Amino acid sequence: MTGWKWMACAASASLWLLTGGCDGVGGPERKGEFVLSSQFFGTDSYYQFGYSFEESEFFKYPYAGEPVPDIINEGFRVIEGGEVVSLPGFNTPAQVNGFALAGEFSKQEDAREFYSGYKEVEEGVLFITVSDIVELHQVWLQQTSSGNYVKMLVKAISSLEDESGNHYNEVTLEYTYQPDGSTSFPE
Repeated sequence: MTGWKWMACAASASLWLLTGGCDGVGGPERKGEFVLSSQFFGTDSYYQFGYSFEESEFFKYPYAGEPVPDIINEGFRVIEGGEVVSLPGFNTPAQVNGFALAGEFSKQEDAREFYSGYKEVEEGVLFITVSDIVELHQVWLQQTSSGNYVKMLVKAISSLEDESGNHYNEVTLEYTYQPDGSTSFPE
């Protein structure tokens, strides 16, 4: 390769790297942790943030021009002890496939052991688009609208209140995502 061709090639490669060239090469993150909130934002039209496993990022929902996320925190409002509180619940905005409770435990160590050992989605699992109330130390499965599987470990749940006095909750989830439609989870 001549000198000017090599320099042009190197300049192209540098530009590709500077514009985020490697970001999409490996595909979505297969494992991670995120916090899913039921808090609403906006003034005229309200939205919340949902998570997309395929994009490995949050998107506003509902919000024109943004992709539809795989999961949102429904935030069921209930009365406990004479007070309105928000309890977590999962919803899939695409209204396709959904969630299945794989296991619930009294201690985080037991939930972690089950989560780590859960290697494949069994046949016959029934997925629903809106979950029941989500609780600490549960392991959930999701089949996304793309037909891919996720296993999620509920690590923490927080009940909060915004400046206006509205109650909402946040769920900390650890997840393992299988982006190729397989029922087996990566190590």
